[in-house]
Amino acid sequence: MSANHQESQKEHPEPSNRTSFSSESHPSKQDNEDLSSSHDVQNSPLAPIPTTIKNTNERDLEKAEEGIGSPNDSDHEDEKSPSSGWDSPEDPGNPKNWSFGNKVFHTAIPALYGFVITVGTSVYVPAIPYIMLEFNVSREVALLPLSLYTLGFVAGPIITAPISELYGRRCIYWTTMALLLIFIGISGAAQNITMLTIFRFLAGIGGSGALAVGAGTIADLWDMQTEGGRAALFYIMAPFLGPALGPLTGAYVIDQYHNNWRYSMWVIMMIAAPIAIMALFMKETSASRILYLRAKKAGLTQAHAKGDTHLLLSKLRTALLRPFHMMFVEPLVALLSIYTGFAFAMMFSFFGSYNYVFLLVYHFNQKEVGLTFLGILVGFFIAILSFGLFDATLYRKAAAKVKGRPAPEHRLYAAMMGSIALPIGLFWFAWAPHKDVHWIVPVLGGIPFGMGSLGVFISATTYLVEVYPAEISASAIAANGLLRYALGAAFPLFTLQMYQALGIHWAGSVFAFIALAMMPVPWAFFKHGEKLRKRSKYETSRN
Repeated sequence: MSANHQESQKEHPEPSNRTSFSSESHPSKQDNEDLSSSHDVQNSPLAPIPTTIKNTNERDLEKAEEGIGSPNDSDHEDEKSPSSGWDSPEDPGNPKNWSFGNKVFHTAIPALYGFVITVGTSVYVPAIPYIMLEFNVSREVALLPLSLYTLGFVAGPIITAPISELYGRRCIYWTTMALLLIFIGISGAAQNITMLTIFRFLAGIGGSGALAVGAGTIADLWDMQTEGGRAALFYIMAPFLGPALGPLTGAYVIDQYHNNWRYSMWVIMMIAAPIAIMALFMKETSASRILYLRAKKAGLTQAHAKGDTHLLLSKLRTALLRPFHMMFVEPLVALLSIYTGFAFAMMFSFFGSYNYVFLLVYHFNQKEVGLTFLGILVGFFIAILSFGLFDATLYRKAAAKVKGRPAPEHRLYAAMMGSIALPIGLFWFAWAPHKDVHWIVPVLGGIPFGMGSLGVFISATTYLVEVYPAEISASAIAANGLLRYALGAAFPLFTLQMYQALGIHWAGSVFAFIALAMMPVPWAFFKHGEKLRKRSKYETSRN
């Protein structure tokens, strides 16, 4: 970073409540302004003062109507922190003042929910041969319930994020968990491939809505500067842990129940049902919703402020359009989204390639193929440890040098390491499989792949959160999620064909060469990120 930039960091330090895992409110110049967020994945809670909720909603409506045409709409905003609405710093209604056990309970639910919704992607993979036989369909058709379930993750959070801003987080958990259980249950009873595909798709849409509020829930509960990072670890890992453990879970369940593929659906319900019961005991964590209900009980506001419906529709419009707008006009968002999307989608390509390689070369059964994914799991844990190590050493050293928050590019250390590990893991898996090579060798190739893919994801997400103010970073994260799950839905549909046409070694090498071509991305951002931030069409930390 340049010396001038470091000096500007001293003179204009960024708000101290921004974190690596959750984007907090961004200071501006009007009180009690609601976030025009497109996605609640990284949003902190809103903070209207109870006696002025109605006026707040009217101002929010005016802002929301600006849409994506005013990318710098946060330049003149100022949002009070949630604590400004509490009776005192020790107010027992503030989730940050809840008991440790209560906070752990409310943190566990979004983490467990994130795991069960994502394990539902790959737990289906071992069922594919049995579905092909029962419904007499091709492998490509049998893959549709997998791809469309994943594609549903694109739509669900976009719908629920604006709703949660107005009506809180608890109702999102209650609703989406019920939808997941209902649609997955119907999928398990499907009598044809059409019914299975449709209801798996609906399960993906309806069940994924809670992904939009998980990080916000954690930010409601913890001081993100001191405790939130550790609290968020499992939640951050859930989208990767689920797909990695799904093939193993599905294979053992199907084998246990005499090759009945329906249990690959019902096992999701078995995991989800206890979490749904736990969620019934949740309390609301959103500060704005708690304060609104408190004001309503005191007779200080109406049950539904005028313009709520219009505001919701305006927020929904922004939630839908701004992420796509950023994908086309923001190189920071576009390149990092493509990179993390590719790394994430490679996990989904392994659903086909691991089966193909270990069945063809090593004659594994489905349970043994499921066990091979454990190598990737080891890489995930190394990525988490590496990110923590970089944060405690290089990042803190940079912070000490500028006596404040360093440039966002210092969040990219784990991505730079991951950019090297990712092609190594892919080349390793491409060329290691051979009948004369022990099966553990290609399994070990999953370690650098897991380390690289998760390292790039965590680092890039943290970087985007620190580059943009809260309401804009939420849209950037939403764009990242849209591309990530869209690619994850697409990759399984052509991976096997590639391996059959090109052979194991060269098909795997195609993916590895793509990873190699993308390797300079985090390094280029580390070197030139400040220039890109200054050229951004949206407000960034350049100010």
